[in-house]
Amino acid sequence: MGYQIRKAAVIGAGVMGAAIAAHLANVGIPSLLLDIVPPDAGEDRNRVARTGLERALKARPAAFYSKDKARLITVGNIEDNLHEAAQADWVVEAVFERLDVKQQLYDRLEPLLGAETIVSSNTSGLPAHLLTAGRSERFRRHFLITHFFNPVRYMRLLEIVPDQQTDPALVSFMQDFATEVLGKGVVLAKDTPNFIANRIGVYGFLSTIRRALEEGYTVSEVDAILGPSMGRPKSAVFRTADLSGLDTLVHVADNIYENAPNDPEREVFRVPEVVRELVRRGWLGEKSGQGFYKRVKNADGSSTILELNLQTLEYQPQQKPRFDSIGAARNIEDPAGRMLAVLNGNDRAAQLARETLADSLIYAARLAPEIADSIVAVDQAMRWGFNFDLGSFEGWDILLEHPETLARVLQAHPAFKEVSGEGQVPADLSALVERHGARLPELVRQVITQGEGRFYSGPVGQRRYFDFRSGRYQPVPQLRGSLSLSVARAEGKVIRENSSASLIDLGDGIVCVEFHTKMNAIDQDIIDMLHYAVEEGQKQYRAIVVANEAPDFSAGANLFLMLVGARNGQWEMLEQAVNAFQQVNMLLKYSPIPVVVAPTGRTLGGGCEIVMHSSHVRAHAETYIGLVEVGAGLVPGGGGVKELLLRHGARLEDQQARGSGGPFAAPRRVFEMVATATVATSAVEAQEYRFLRRSDSITTNRDLLLRDAKADALRLAEAREAGRWQPPQPAMLLLPGPGGRLVLEQQIENMLLAGKISEHDAVIGRHLARIVTGGNTSPLTPLSEQQVLDLEREAFLSLCGMEKTQERMQAILMTGKPLRN
Repeated sequence: MGYQIRKAAVIGAGVMGAAIAAHLANVGIPSLLLDIVPPDAGEDRNRVARTGLERALKARPAAFYSKDKARLITVGNIEDNLHEAAQADWVVEAVFERLDVKQQLYDRLEPLLGAETIVSSNTSGLPAHLLTAGRSERFRRHFLITHFFNPVRYMRLLEIVPDQQTDPALVSFMQDFATEVLGKGVVLAKDTPNFIANRIGVYGFLSTIRRALEEGYTVSEVDAILGPSMGRPKSAVFRTADLSGLDTLVHVADNIYENAPNDPEREVFRVPEVVRELVRRGWLGEKSGQGFYKRVKNADGSSTILELNLQTLEYQPQQKPRFDSIGAARNIEDPAGRMLAVLNGNDRAAQLARETLADSLIYAARLAPEIADSIVAVDQAMRWGFNFDLGSFEGWDILLEHPETLARVLQAHPAFKEVSGEGQVPADLSALVERHGARLPELVRQVITQGEGRFYSGPVGQRRYFDFRSGRYQPVPQLRGSLSLSVARAEGKVIRENSSASLIDLGDGIVCVEFHTKMNAIDQDIIDMLHYAVEEGQKQYRAIVVANEAPDFSAGANLFLMLVGARNGQWEMLEQAVNAFQQVNMLLKYSPIPVVVAPTGRTLGGGCEIVMHSSHVRAHAETYIGLVEVGAGLVPGGGGVKELLLRHGARLEDQQARGSGGPFAAPRRVFEMVATATVATSAVEAQEYRFLRRSDSITTNRDLLLRDAKADALRLAEAREAGRWQPPQPAMLLLPGPGGRLVLEQQIENMLLAGKISEHDAVIGRHLARIVTGGNTSPLTPLSEQQVLDLEREAFLSLCGMEKTQERMQAILMTGKPLRN
């Protein structure tokens, strides 16, 4: 009998346990969430678990794709419901991070387990062999560690750590399940304290805070230096610690110190007294409201973020550090280029960057063979677990390609300082080995002297990594069936290309339109490529996919070009541009061959409109989609209002069926959504808002999105060839006309009088009200889609000509934030 997971149980309703249950619910798996019966429970014996679920429902960022998913979670307690939990397909233990507490639970759980029940521990660092000590062979065969990272929904990494007796088939099953269903990046780790990501990541944090204390760097200086400029997220070091929880950090560090006596840097894991004092005070970070940072409310209702003075432990106004090396890196898009710009600087920022990078890279190279099976696993753990742009050995490769920079970095490490001549740097890697060979990590020395002088080798699509077990280069593992546009490009599969988009052959008669402008903003070249794909595609290809490999599908239309055109009075050009976008969307909607759009990340404004005009959508679960044009002083102009009206019941057939609440119901709902720039924060929520159809599909793993989109395109192509698929028939809409518009305009006036909106908000609202109600139409006269498009285009252009709209457009371009003028 093979393994399967149809129902789960999560024992431990703390932050992590409740979040794991929430993510199981996200992917449609019912679960039982249990915790202790509190001493003062009375009749409310499930209070602890219920409180955990309520906390998950209120979590920000949201733990659930949609709050409706919470119905898949049933709360209980370990006194009354443990037997039921033990009969689930998968029991996730997420109780307090203490070995004795976990083992006591296993004592009670083991006799109740089903024959094939999987048991896993969400420990952040306790080794599997300690957790299963004294357990039966059957228990150990079905046991492994599944270490999720917080927040569970968003953090991609899942470390799987088998016990020595874990069934290999179970390990393989859990890898596939976590990858395909949970959407995780799975890394197999060896059974060593704190596994891979926390072992290296916590070392990096502790070495950084020690240097900050010794050398006088402030909290804000450290985070400014070791953030995006060094290929790390904006939360950098101290903000990341606050998000993770300082108590968790201390626990992980203590665990390594106690259980890894032979670690070459063991003393670094002795937690500095300043951190222990914060934990004693209950200043644990985000979950307690203060840690290294603290947000305070001002009298006017705004808030200010304070930072901790590491010397006095008092909070002070947050600084805004300025360093020449960070400034030099700011406008470099390539992460490697940014890192090199900082490392080659001559200020305090560059010095700290060199010191901390030397610490972390040398530690990773020393530890890799002990904690992982490959350098790939280490790099994936660091990228997926901490949102780094580059893994440890990818960082090594950047330095190995630049020996002079590498020498400067190494000289910042205590092991190399005594042999570093002033101003003298090795000219190449062989000279570096000659001078520093005995101090270099064995793995680095090996890749220089026995390998190709770098850890990764080969072109895109043929990448290989240095395997420290064999001393040879091996192909970098790929997910089963995954597709890559960059690989297709490297293999010469580009059919057509311009400055903003490409048409790429995916094989099997399927082509892909890829955008590659900044933020994938839609411009005339993208419109031209979409037009070409449909016009030529129907002659040569079976189906079209619209997708890209950027973090965001599209931030909308190219606002800069719109603003320039408006300020220069190029109204004919602007009208042609808006009309061209409307018509290409209609071409997508009524394409004679299927068009599958695969959005991910921010899919806003015009990006949302392209999605809504597709034959089918294959969305990444983390798609944030909406019509947000009002923030730029505009209304949707590419058919977004029209499509929302149709999906909310304005279609003539829906009105005739008398099940849509009358001709005013759809305009009112659409008006509210567009006027408030409603954005769905997941693909599931997008289906509820009807930006996506219920028939559209969702993929949880970003790396598999293109694979799944192509599969959908093939399925539709085969259906078309079998006569089971054809383009939709043109739609007609029934809208309420001036009577409905008056109702909406009265609401606008009331909000204006109450001070809830500005005068220009009201102007935008009136334009939107005219669109959603059909202009001067009669509620008895159906409108064509083109007539509604004409209303959208007219309103869009009218607003473009207004000074206050132009001010809003400029504010978005310059600050990324809407201006309320």
